[in-house]
Amino acid sequence: MMKKIIMLLIALTLVLTLSACSKDFTDISNEELVEMLDNYDDYQFIDVRTSEEFYNEKIPGFNTNIDYYILDNNHSLLDGLDKSIPVVIMCNSGNRSVDASNIFAEEGFEVYNLEDGIEGWDGTTE
Repeated sequence: MMKKIIMLLIALTLVLTLSACSKDFTDISNEELVEMLDNYDDYQFIDVRTSEEFYNEKIPGFNTNIDYYILDNNHSLLDGLDKSIPVVIMCNSGNRSVDASNIFAEEGFEVYNLEDGIEGWDGTTE
């Protein structure tokens, strides 16, 4: 009987741990981003770097800049976006965009996150 209880507790712990690790957005590669950019009107492309980073260099198509450091404390910055159109989010290396992706998902958006950000991007920049 004690073995069954221990096995049940282990299984319950495993299920809770795995469910806590789930995320509400999809990571995408450079190749997937290229396909999405080819269907530009089907997505909202959001750069969550600072405005200085954004104006210094960006991936063509990412024309909207919402600074993650401001967004983190002010989710109302998303009020002007259309929740019926999926968002593609990028940052410098992929860290801020993960945090921003969680915020966008909490606010009801379908979210795609560019893994490794602009640093991992192998396409053109402007």
